Amino acid sequence: MNFENKSIEASNAPELDSFETSKIESALIQSFDKLHRIVNNEMNLHVHFKQHETNGSKTKHSVHLKLTLPGHTLVASETGWVLLAVLQKALNVIERETVESVKRR
Repeated sequence: MNFENKSIEASNAPELDSFETSKIESALIQSFDKLHRIVNNEMNLHVHFKQHETNGSKTKHSVHLKLTLPGHTLVASETGWVLLAVLQKALNVIERETVESVKRR
């Protein structure tokens, strides 16, 4: 995955076609830019993908996010059947936590 010189690290990314990969990259980049505007400081976003084995034709996905900011770290994780939906839910959680964290400071 290519993140245009952003501080985004992705580990254990599943093999996807180019369309799905571009959707995931764009969701991560948009969310990273939004978080950067909120925080207005250095930050790193680490994304860990995991696929759970199932007996049927579907695969369950989980996404774990870790946002490292100066002075503290925020985490979020989600699990579900559609990878992009799971990623977007986790990104929404981390965005809400970041807004709340900035308000408290």
